[in-house]
Amino acid sequence: MATSSYLWTMPGRADRIRMATKAELITKLEEIMAQEDVETASEAVEGVKEAYEALVVAGQQQATAEHVPEGTTTEEAPPPTEALPIAIESAPLQDEDDKRFKQLLDAFNQRVNDIRRKRQKEEADNLEAKKAIMEELKTLIAGEENIGNAFQRFAELQEKWKTIGPIPQQYYRDLQNDYSHLRDEFFYHIRIYKELRDHDLRKNTALKQALISDVESLAQKDSVKELEHGVKEYQEKWHSIGPVVREEWEAIRDRFSTATRTIYDKIHEHYRARRTEHEANLAAKQVLVDKVKAITDQLNDAVTKEWKVVTDQVLELQNSWKHIGFATKKDNERIWKEFRAACNVFFDMKKAHFDKLKDQYKDVREKKQGLLEEALKLKDSTEWRQTADKLKHLQQQWKEAGSAGPRDENRLWSKFREACDAFFHARKVTFDKMDAEQAVNVQAKEALVGEIEAFVLSGDRNKDVEALKAFSTRWMNSGRVSPKLYDAFSERYRAALDKHYGQLKLEGDERRRMQFQDRVDEMKSGPDGRFHLEKESRFVKRKIEELEAEMRSMERNMGMFSFKSASGEAMKKDMEKKIEKLGRDVERLKGQHRELLKELR
Repeated sequence: MATSSYLWTMPGRADRIRMATKAELITKLEEIMAQEDVETASEAVEGVKEAYEALVVAGQQQATAEHVPEGTTTEEAPPPTEALPIAIESAPLQDEDDKRFKQLLDAFNQRVNDIRRKRQKEEADNLEAKKAIMEELKTLIAGEENIGNAFQRFAELQEKWKTIGPIPQQYYRDLQNDYSHLRDEFFYHIRIYKELRDHDLRKNTALKQALISDVESLAQKDSVKELEHGVKEYQEKWHSIGPVVREEWEAIRDRFSTATRTIYDKIHEHYRARRTEHEANLAAKQVLVDKVKAITDQLNDAVTKEWKVVTDQVLELQNSWKHIGFATKKDNERIWKEFRAACNVFFDMKKAHFDKLKDQYKDVREKKQGLLEEALKLKDSTEWRQTADKLKHLQQQWKEAGSAGPRDENRLWSKFREACDAFFHARKVTFDKMDAEQAVNVQAKEALVGEIEAFVLSGDRNKDVEALKAFSTRWMNSGRVSPKLYDAFSERYRAALDKHYGQLKLEGDERRRMQFQDRVDEMKSGPDGRFHLEKESRFVKRKIEELEAEMRSMERNMGMFSFKSASGEAMKKDMEKKIEKLGRDVERLKGQHRELLKELR
């Protein structure tokens, strides 16, 4: 598993740990564990542990970034999150490095625990040993009269006291005070040579006064660790110095007690302030947890733009979390898990929203791709009316389809609009040209209609029919005009021809045939001629089907009736005539339908 370099600075620590890989952190941990003083190494181990946890998070972020689907844009992709370190004890182990690091960490903790248990037992044993010395010292002070023997035994007990190791901290101060007091009592009660005693007392007085000055200087320090280590060391030295001049004993004792109390007050104030700070940090972290939960609770119907805003808010809350120090020891891990869980809920909802949005985008994209393909097929069409209606319908479908997503919407829309614009531009160019031509055609049709209206039959029927046909041919070839003008011209044209054909008194079939031909010629020469021919063809076909259905119905009815009576016979003849007429009409309409199909071809 590839790892990247990482820098992690422990909040509240003066030192920094800079590592490049998991392997180097493991090597660093092994080096620290080789040290004899494991308790001194604990802080360094904690720093390596937190740097390793941060490196695990960095690797997870890198893996997430590498698995973004190809082609995903920055708008679609969920904005990155700034994850916080996860305790290696509770985190899933991703590789052999993680397992090795956890093994080393467990071994170190076990070693520390063993040492502490051993030290606790030793301290308890030492406490009992020192208590026994004090009891013997009391007996020695109370009963020994031989100065030589008493002094020798006192020296042996004092040397034995020094060889006994540390005791539990909570008993140290009282025990040392009692021991010092007994030792002082020994020297006060055991008669020794005054010269030796006075010399030792003056010497000890000077040593303790110098020691008190050192303690008072130590109290000016700000480093809590330096204060804790120094006051303990000075107390050890104080108790190792013998008694002082009796007249000055209380003053020296009080001065030393005041000096050490000042240091302990400073240490205690530091830890009280630290607890207060931790409690404030806990409250601040709880506020961040509540804010993330409140943001998540308001996201039921959030739109995409709102997700970007609230994501920035959550990322800002995560950044604020990183700048808040530790909370109280018992609550720090709990509040972190609660914050992480709240963030996970938010980002899970965000992922679900954008996954759903991607599916919607995909459906819309496929639909609009289909609309685009239809528009591309129609862009070169010259059937202006029908194609314009189709494209307008496609445009309406496009509007109703919704968005195909930031990546595809503009691309598809540009191509779709280009196809529509190409058709409507071509139509405009054609119509502009037609308008120019129609201006000339209007004059020609006006003159032709006027000529037909003014035409006078010669009396020669064939000659007049040919003249009227010639008018029809000229009308068909006179070019197109606008639909509005065409209707007016067409009405005058049909009225004039009908008038002349009426005066010729043509037979019904012939007149209907000529009228049909005139109508076909009129449709061909009018606007959207093919459209009207197709419409007429469909009308004629339906009419044929209706008449044939009517014929079949009448034939069935004839088979159901009895025509034996005179009235029945008359009804039969009437129905036969109707069927015969329907047959002729069907044949006539079929002929018209063939003519229309021929024109359409």
